[in-house]
Amino acid sequence: MLRKFRFALTAGVFALIAFQGLAASESLDVEYAQILPLVPESMLLDITRAKRGFVAVGERGHVIVSTDGKTWTQADNVPTRATLTTVFSLGDRLWAGGHDATIITSGDGGKNWTLQFQDPDRQQAIMDIRFFNENDGFAIGSYGLILVTQDAGQTWEDTVVDEENEFHLNSMVDFGDGRLMIAGEAGYSYRSFDQGATWEPMDLPYQGSMWGAIRLPDDCVVFYGLRGHIQQSCDFGETWEELPSGVQSSLSSAAFHDGLLVFAGNSGRILTRDDGGSFTSYDHSSGVDFSSVIALDDGRFLLVGEDGVYQFPEEEGDGNDR
Repeated sequence: MLRKFRFALTAGVFALIAFQGLAASESLDVEYAQILPLVPESMLLDITRAKRGFVAVGERGHVIVSTDGKTWTQADNVPTRATLTTVFSLGDRLWAGGHDATIITSGDGGKNWTLQFQDPDRQQAIMDIRFFNENDGFAIGSYGLILVTQDAGQTWEDTVVDEENEFHLNSMVDFGDGRLMIAGEAGYSYRSFDQGATWEPMDLPYQGSMWGAIRLPDDCVVFYGLRGHIQQSCDFGETWEELPSGVQSSLSSAAFHDGLLVFAGNSGRILTRDDGGSFTSYDHSSGVDFSSVIALDDGRFLLVGEDGVYQFPEEEGDGNDR
């Protein structure tokens, strides 16, 4: 499963210490991602909409870019061969992160990247990156990893969410007013009222792993993850409701457009919920494990996972269908 692949890291004891990100040209031996013809059909783990189109990332430092979501080309220069698990866009800038605590950034729409941070000795992966403006952001990940920057990622420093636990931190939600949430492993999820200066745990009805989170237009937030579990809160985590998804497939990502909430999961599973109603399940013809989904303006959705990029609803003859 893709989720297991994303967490395929060696367990170890990690001391939380401040660490400044090192410029690649100064202190790190950089190994660039190989330029290969079939990279658009390789394993991809996240996708985002950028100012100039779309960017997806995946195994072996692979980054692909597209202006229309249909034709994809590999990025020219990516200074890592670590598996990239997440990508985030804000304005003209992109950040991506992955294994070996790797963080890279691009200012030209994803064609060329610069290494901002990497520490293979940590044996940790970046699972999500969120910036609130061009300077201030967080990177969260496995074994309690959380890094903060105030200079657009030129330097990253460790901070702490939970001093007693080092469970995986999988997804961060920004409410835009200083309130943040983190969906985590084994029932450990957190909220902050002060843009991450302090954190407190939340009590969710299901104590399994939540692999993703999405904020809806009505200010409700939905957590989702292991074995099809979906949980919703409309009061910033004071109370939670378990939503009956009707599926056992683990859910890796979600996107929302025009009243339709779409979840992507394992074995080609796609789950939809229209205007807060009941769930409808679909089996994508590819049958692959999906890792990420984003909404397009025309009501379609792009998905990535094993063997590249797909779309939902499927269209006969479309190059993204396999």
